[in-house]
Amino acid sequence: MNLPAHQYFLLVVPSCLILIGSVFIAGHFLFKAPRFLLWMGIAYILPSIALGIQSLMTNQQLTMTAPWVGTLYLTGAWATAHGIALKAKSSSNLKISLLLILVGVFTLGYFAYVDENLWLRILTINIITILLQVMIIPSVYAFFKRSNILNKMLCISYFVVVFYSVTRFLITLFYLKNVESISISSSNWWLMILALNILLCIWCAILIVATTIKELFTTLNNDRYKDVLTGLYNRRGFLEKVNALALDENIEKFYLIMCDIDYFKKINDTWGHIVGDEILKAIADVLKESLRPHDILARFGGEEFIILLSCPNDYVAMNLADRIRNNIQNKKYTKYDITVTASFGLAEVFREVDFMETLQLADQRLYSAKNNGRNRVCYR
Repeated sequence: MNLPAHQYFLLVVPSCLILIGSVFIAGHFLFKAPRFLLWMGIAYILPSIALGIQSLMTNQQLTMTAPWVGTLYLTGAWATAHGIALKAKSSSNLKISLLLILVGVFTLGYFAYVDENLWLRILTINIITILLQVMIIPSVYAFFKRSNILNKMLCISYFVVVFYSVTRFLITLFYLKNVESISISSSNWWLMILALNILLCIWCAILIVATTIKELFTTLNNDRYKDVLTGLYNRRGFLEKVNALALDENIEKFYLIMCDIDYFKKINDTWGHIVGDEILKAIADVLKESLRPHDILARFGGEEFIILLSCPNDYVAMNLADRIRNNIQNKKYTKYDITVTASFGLAEVFREVDFMETLQLADQRLYSAKNNGRNRVCYR
């Protein structure tokens, strides 16, 4: 094509965006990154291909390819909304989105092949893009309110993208009615669109990478500190949490409870390990429901659980431990209605005494409870 050299240079923008999108897709497949990254990669690639194609076209060529290039733009807009919706754990309304895209492509075809009008084609792409984007705004706003700072910034960036789309539509509506008389791909308006696209896309790419890395680190920490079966802290996670807590001096007293399921080996031998695992998960749920949000609960290993709780005195701590024991005893487990009991060892945590010594004392009292008939709380 015999085009000015600067138009070929404009291919740098879509090429960079395609590269970014390809990295996102590779990250999803190669490193098992979250699925929203796949859709954000598609959202970068499809419009960038359209942008690159149009940067080399005359107005007449834009007319001939309008429905096909428009399909890339609109599908990319939907991929963006779908990716952000996945991030927000919501839906992008696939059926409505598909209907909007089909209407948009049909309209583009009409204003290209039946009643040729470049201005109305540009308006059509902008209107459908905005509709695809605004459908998920309630979900993005709800996600914004419950998110950390990085995800909040990502949500704000999405709102900025929507605002940019609306602004672009208004500029087209009121100031580009004479678009038929100018060469779009070499106009100042086109250069401005390219500049704004690259700025917005690079900024969003930085946030997408940052939030993805944070999620991966969170997953790694969960694998390190959480018990896979019950979702509770494991031994390492519990001790890390206790160290981070540093036994707040504003809280009057702390108590440590060791809990062990009675005759658990017999349960496994009788019903099998799968049923045993179901019981462990159910007891973990009973413990969570019996405790307060600030109490620390962990599976310490096997059928043994550990709790760090704050109480004003021994009496309250004993009552709480006994209530947990009753809650476990009064529940029927699995479809076989198995009855389970548990034994408890309770020890007060003194700040001047090494925590591991207190842990050992609670463990000794747990075994005293077992040796004295099980299904009881031992404190002395």
